[in-house]
Amino acid sequence: MASLPSTPGQKSANGDGAYPLTVNNLSSLVSYNEHPAGVSINSRVSLPKGALFTPITTSTPAPAKRWSTVQTSKDSQIELNSALLYMNHSCAPSLEVDAKEMVVRVSRERDLKAGDDLTFFYPSTEWEFDAPFECLCAEKGCVGKVRGAKFIEGKDAQRWWFNEHIQGLMKERDGHGKN
Repeated sequence: MASLPSTPGQKSANGDGAYPLTVNNLSSLVSYNEHPAGVSINSRVSLPKGALFTPITTSTPAPAKRWSTVQTSKDSQIELNSALLYMNHSCAPSLEVDAKEMVVRVSRERDLKAGDDLTFFYPSTEWEFDAPFECLCAEKGCVGKVRGAKFIEGKDAQRWWFNEHIQGLMKERDGHGKN
């Protein structure tokens, strides 16, 4: 077995991700795959839309926002500390990360099939990125530059599921929230 790199996100010597699939009990659910964005994970299972994919059991609070964190409230974030780190962004995601319930669900828009890329819509958890990037999904209605939910307005915001903390921030931005 190859030794793990010291920095999350680095690849191990055998080309897999930095985390063994046993972490967060993902062995029967995911496999590592190469992707234009680097390492990705694919589903080993088929599940209906909205089904529980996995609870998030290995996260730890993160002291600051960075590329590997998931925002869980207006001012907090976590590190996933598992292969879930390799869920890439898509504007037509296969999964939803529920930061309140600490679970990953199959997208409410479509069933998950074995072999599918495991992706989620990053702005569903993230208000504003410190390092925006160009989306590689090429899906119809792609956001193009992924900058965070702060930059998605009006009818565009109705196309996706957003976490409760992001919905609250959108209401504040639009003048419908608490002052």
